[in-house]
Amino acid sequence: MIRMKARLDKNEMPFLPPDVVLNSMKDSITNLNRYTPQEEVDGLTHLLAEYNNISPEAIFLSPGSDIIIKEFIFLHSTIDQIIIPDPAFIIIENSVEKTPSSILKVKLSAPNFHFPYDYLISEIEKPTLIVLDNPNNPTGKLIIDKKGIEDLLNNDNITLLIDEAYFEFSKYTVIDLIDTYPNLAILRTLSKSFGLAGSGIGYLIAGEKLRKKFKGLEIMLPYPSVTAASAALIHRDYIEEYRDLIKREKQKILKKCDHLNITAYPSSTNFVLINTEIPDIAKSLAERNILVYDASNYFTFGFIRVSIGLEKENEYFLETLEKIVQTQ
Repeated sequence: MIRMKARLDKNEMPFLPPDVVLNSMKDSITNLNRYTPQEEVDGLTHLLAEYNNISPEAIFLSPGSDIIIKEFIFLHSTIDQIIIPDPAFIIIENSVEKTPSSILKVKLSAPNFHFPYDYLISEIEKPTLIVLDNPNNPTGKLIIDKKGIEDLLNNDNITLLIDEAYFEFSKYTVIDLIDTYPNLAILRTLSKSFGLAGSGIGYLIAGEKLRKKFKGLEIMLPYPSVTAASAALIHRDYIEEYRDLIKREKQKILKKCDHLNITAYPSSTNFVLINTEIPDIAKSLAERNILVYDASNYFTFGFIRVSIGLEKENEYFLETLEKIVQTQ
């Protein structure tokens, strides 16, 4: 098997959680023959409620936010219309395309990639589901502000699901609107800034109207995942340090791209969208043992999404990118 020198394609946290989190997971393996005790799940729910300053009743847990996206869209699959940004997180796009609903993809245009909600509001006169990833993947941009979100929510025909997977990086949320708007749901995950992608814990935050749709759809959460998530929330100071490291490394990438006359878009996430204008750039990098996400399908040739990795991974990526640019 070929060993990649840099895996920068999945938007993962490149650092392991601290030992206290890893040890909690290891200790739980001694109970691997048992189902997860409900009190452990309830404990995690209360920790998430405290972390988000919301009621525990507003939270629906799942083994991964991808599952919630699929379930939420499935539960609204008979709705007249579904609107998503273009581009959007691939799970959102794939899930929507499997519904019988009319689908409207709203183009996000460079350099700001703003979601043009203004013209939509007055046009929506029938039940509509809007799914937005904010910050957006793969652009890394905050695509709509709070006023825009409230304008959408004030249309009673609209149900709005906002994926805030990168909240800990962007520090932007509309969680304070949950109690005001019963047609709003927010999605979060511990896979990104908490460094728990391999354990798979996601959660939905919503009022009773939307949350009760999930009654009976609860999925058993793995015991090690629950204990690791709880430990991570209790000892969450580490995510601040990790976020600062990611921010510094991201600035290096943006600065180097500017030096190479390559367009790299500043982001509110742990990844950067880059327009190299080089055909098959993702393939060329893979041949040099660097994995990045090929975003050319969303835009034009030469677009890649690059996760911020370890310092040595980022340096190798930039050195290799410079060599490729010099051959053009």
